[in-house]
Amino acid sequence: MLVDDNPERAQLVEERLWDCGYEVVSVIPSATGLLYQIEQHSPDVVLIDLESPDRDVLESLAIVNHHNPRPVVMFTQEEDPEYINQAVNAGISTYLVGGINPEHVKPVIDVAIAQFRSFQALRDQLNSAKIQLEDRKLVEQAKGLLMAYQKLSEEDAHKLLNKLAMDNNQRLPDVAKTVLATLSPKGRGSKK
Repeated sequence: MLVDDNPERAQLVEERLWDCGYEVVSVIPSATGLLYQIEQHSPDVVLIDLESPDRDVLESLAIVNHHNPRPVVMFTQEEDPEYINQAVNAGISTYLVGGINPEHVKPVIDVAIAQFRSFQALRDQLNSAKIQLEDRKLVEQAKGLLMAYQKLSEEDAHKLLNKLAMDNNQRLPDVAKTVLATLSPKGRGSKK
């Protein structure tokens, strides 16, 4: 998808994109309704070249980045470091100051895709680490309750959790949640 408020430049860029083997699903002249346009066309890459992109563009891109991320290349004249930081935080893969050059559009897209994939891999690793940490925390809390209520050693509490997980064909963190819901004062419905 190409968002460009300069019709002549947009036509040149679109032609170059087609020449490079890209399918241009949409060319829009402004960022008005950008979120809707991205949702409707579901482009693999979004190129934005606007004379003065506003905060609404960044807000729309942040929503896209949160729900359905994709590589975004922004060409702009905006050199304000604060705006650049906001653009990167909104999910812009590549931010270039200066107008789009139709002859350089393919390598810019290639870089944006590579940066996007690298960032997504890091994001996935971070999410995985957060989940593992939360799972470990649940297991430790469940072991603590089993140790307190059943007067078990830490090793025996862990063995019991593992046995419950295998017997019920569940993941250890899921069994830990059940134990916590069953044994914790909140889970038993005690009143304060």
